Amino acid sequence: MIVNRQPLYMQIVKELESRIENGLYENGARLASEPDLAEEFGVSRGTLREALGILEKDGYLVREHGKGSFIRTKNKVFAGIEKLEALTETIRNAGYEAADEVLEIRREKLSKSECKILQLEPNCWGYVVESLRRANGIPVIYCYDVIPSNVIDNMEKMEERRKYECMTEFLKNATSYTPSEYDSTLTAVLAEEPITEFLQVKEHAPLIKLSGVILDYEGLPINFGTQYFNGDAYQFRLVRK
Repeated sequence: MIVNRQPLYMQIVKELESRIENGLYENGARLASEPDLAEEFGVSRGTLREALGILEKDGYLVREHGKGSFIRTKNKVFAGIEKLEALTETIRNAGYEAADEVLEIRREKLSKSECKILQLEPNCWGYVVESLRRANGIPVIYCYDVIPSNVIDNMEKMEERRKYECMTEFLKNATSYTPSEYDSTLTAVLAEEPITEFLQVKEHAPLIKLSGVILDYEGLPINFGTQYFNGDAYQFRLVRK
């Protein structure tokens, strides 16, 4: 006989997670009352509350005092990776309300690796843009973009980035360069500060990291960007022919 050595509250957590992820509860549905759930699982209400607290922290439940616990399904944005497309557009195409939030724009000396990637001499200056993409108000993508000073060397011009939903749209309309392709690498990473704060995820939560260079039609690097995608909320789809 196989004995489950997990604490009772964790067994309840895993069972309810499985029910939610398998669609047994609709988003927004009210969970059974605590006495009923405690009876179903054969545990005390204290043990049950410990399990519900973990589920709430992990984003599976919303608990309202005097009303009960309500299901929050973790729907994902599904997006292709075959073409250069605005991240807000991929969110919108998946049926969600998309929003872009620029967190900060600053001028700084670029690192040795950034200069090398952008085919610049060492110690060159450029601009860093940090931004978030949201789906139905929830942060799903954190973006860190570097613009070399040979593309833009004017803070006033850089501030125009706030008028556009994405970096490619900004480069196309606010500079003399036209984005042509995105040479990128996709990897899996674990969340660390400050990404955990930006994406509202736990430390070491699984993330998708996409790093790459936007090239113009002559092959000149005009942007180096890194995006961190919340793996619980965003999933890539790749079609190979």
